Amino acid sequence: MTCGARRTGGPHTPGSHTPPMRYFLQRIIHFALVFIVVTFLVMAATRIGSSDPIRDLAGGAVSDQQIENVKEDYPYLEKPLPVQYAYWLGDFVTGDLGYSYSQSQSGLDMFKQRLPPTIFIGFWAIVLGLLVAIPMGVYGAYRRDGWFDRTSSVGSFAAISTPPLVVAVALLYLVVSRFAIFPTVGGSNYIAPWDNPVEHFKNFFIPALALAIGLGAIWSRFLRADMIMTLQSDYIMLARAKGVSPKRVLWGHALRGSVLTLITSVALQLAALVSGAVIVEQFFGPRGIGDRLVFAIQQNDILIIQSITAVLVVAVVFFNLLVDLMYAIVDPRIRHARKMG
Repeated sequence: MTCGARRTGGPHTPGSHTPPMRYFLQRIIHFALVFIVVTFLVMAATRIGSSDPIRDLAGGAVSDQQIENVKEDYPYLEKPLPVQYAYWLGDFVTGDLGYSYSQSQSGLDMFKQRLPPTIFIGFWAIVLGLLVAIPMGVYGAYRRDGWFDRTSSVGSFAAISTPPLVVAVALLYLVVSRFAIFPTVGGSNYIAPWDNPVEHFKNFFIPALALAIGLGAIWSRFLRADMIMTLQSDYIMLARAKGVSPKRVLWGHALRGSVLTLITSVALQLAALVSGAVIVEQFFGPRGIGDRLVFAIQQNDILIIQSITAVLVVAVVFFNLLVDLMYAIVDPRIRHARKMG
């Protein structure tokens, strides 16, 4: 009966909504599995080489009273690892992000303080990377094998091959040390754009640029490859035959049909942005989640390590799910295919 309704029902019948709902549920299940596996492995890694996680959490050389305080707050740390994970997961779901005894700060307060700088570094890195990648990819495909395409190809491969650490050092020597506009090492502070746009730009431009150079190079290569195939497709030939202007064909029709790989790459690079943020925050600041994660690992601050990892996993998986939904907006063919199941 259900199968018959799915074959014959109109766009508003219950059967027609089953495939999108099933797809959404599958993605939620995948997200839950990824989250559990990654966070459990991180918890297991923090316990390697630690004979007393309670003492590590308390800050190492501490008094017996401090040890008792940690035991009272987190009694499950003396239980087997699967039991610890179950208790931690319950706390995380209810909003308890742990406590750093070495810094006398809750996990929630830590995120309020450290998350905005990392978000802005990542946001501006994506914006700058796309500002470089889209013109390079589009024009490189349009003038394939021309001087611009060859030059940009060499430049992009060089940028892709250069680690963010080297890029950061180069920017530090070539830009920061030679121009008094930008803060020196460790001199950048978190300033919101709505408080002082000029100072915000000064503090975030170089850290974001250090990440954007590599990202823009990767994205320009993906976009160029897709644009070359799109420009040879039938609907582009038809648009040209109808007399549509080359500019509209290139930036309207062809670009829209070539951004799926670019969108996917942007989402997948979120994890790389986090690892890159660890580097640029050490060089330039502002001090964000990357810097705090390094410090937590050095101090074996196990609950903060677990909370930061869990939040990052949620963010990466969420944005990948968001990309899947954007596919249907960018390319109507995908939307129609999902409706058909």
